[in-house]
Amino acid sequence: MATNPETVSTGPSTDLHKRALRVMPDGVAAYAQRLTPEPLYLSGAEGSRIYDLAGEPYIDYMVGAGSLVLGHRHPKIVAGVERALQAGVPNIGVAEDQIVLAELLCQYVPSVERVRFLPTGTEAVQAAIRIARKATGRTMIGKFEGAYHGQSENVMVSVNAQARDRGDVAAPSRVPYHCLLPDPVIDQTMVLPFNDLARTTELIERFADQIALVVIEPVLGFAGAIPAEQSFLEGLRTLTTQHGILLVYDEVITGFRLAMGGGQELYGVLPDLTVLGKAIGGGMPIAAVGGRQDIMEWTSVNSHPDDYVFQSGTFSAFPMSVAAGIATIQTLAEERLVDYTNAMGELIRDGLRRLCSERRIAAQVTGIGSIFHLHFTREEVHNARTAEDADQNLITELHRRALKRGLYFYQGRLGWISAAHSGDDIGYSLDIFGAVIDEMIAEGAFDALRD
Repeated sequence: MATNPETVSTGPSTDLHKRALRVMPDGVAAYAQRLTPEPLYLSGAEGSRIYDLAGEPYIDYMVGAGSLVLGHRHPKIVAGVERALQAGVPNIGVAEDQIVLAELLCQYVPSVERVRFLPTGTEAVQAAIRIARKATGRTMIGKFEGAYHGQSENVMVSVNAQARDRGDVAAPSRVPYHCLLPDPVIDQTMVLPFNDLARTTELIERFADQIALVVIEPVLGFAGAIPAEQSFLEGLRTLTTQHGILLVYDEVITGFRLAMGGGQELYGVLPDLTVLGKAIGGGMPIAAVGGRQDIMEWTSVNSHPDDYVFQSGTFSAFPMSVAAGIATIQTLAEERLVDYTNAMGELIRDGLRRLCSERRIAAQVTGIGSIFHLHFTREEVHNARTAEDADQNLITELHRRALKRGLYFYQGRLGWISAAHSGDDIGYSLDIFGAVIDEMIAEGAFDALRD
């Protein structure tokens, strides 16, 4: 049988990348897969490791953008997915597993009394927005500078911005994130300053009667793993309640990571609605929106036959994803693995601080729980602006060189720990970071940041 040479790899990853470039922009299916000069093509994964085409291992600190909280190919997840696959329940069918996963979310996430499933975090955020608008009768959205809430137009605003574009910190400019947005869309989204209660209060009070919801990440993920301050969340909760604005937590990153109940359990400050994703599927695609019963009932046709909020989707409770989610949450709870991953997170954060201190490099280590990031700057990192003003070229170069030594990161971005990472993994990784930093010091890369 004749073979099409265009579909056969004739060499290493470079040959695959040439093929990919002919059919996909940048040769990748999504931005997060992109690396310079080319993606890392994989042959498999296990535990805390991924393997390239030659079978070489890398310690993985991207772990599916945080979704693989138990690590790669955890046996209980594999068994759950195989069971669902054998059962053959169709994607739009109803089965008991949906109830089990919903019960687990309601059990562990303090504010969640009712829940609906969706395929992605992007869609779950939009469902929360539609519910909040119906519940309040208002239309404006409040989001924080530097926050990423998915790819819908109304939140693709001020995810990241150059200093020249972002405006006054007291009233941040609304900057489209690598897209062209219509003015009517931008006008419905207010950008708020993270961890700045006084300025946030001033902005919200100016437009309070128009704002349906304020959405916040308990840890500002995309901007650099920046935790919200306790007093800030408490003040925001008081402020939104006072003005009848729904407070929405985007816990796609923090859910089942900071604690079993996510950021809201850790901080003890509850939202009205919560968006979940990533870890609740253990590496399979699924998300959820949940919250108080009276608010979530707006999605009920029985309760609101004439004016319910429509929410559906072909893969909203995909059976394999639901099965993986049940296995993940039950395993996290039974084996107390959130405590373990948080301890590993503290281990790597402490190690990075020590490395930079010993080498007299000005740097800030951020993160909490099993999330971490390193910022090369003298300024304390407490919001998106201070994170963006750190030297982005240095952290990207550090990650690029670490990749050559067997550490895999979302280059220039935060890192995640999974339950499969060991203390030896962390120790080895810190040794690699130390060697790379020493190499860059010798080249003069850190001269401006050394005492």
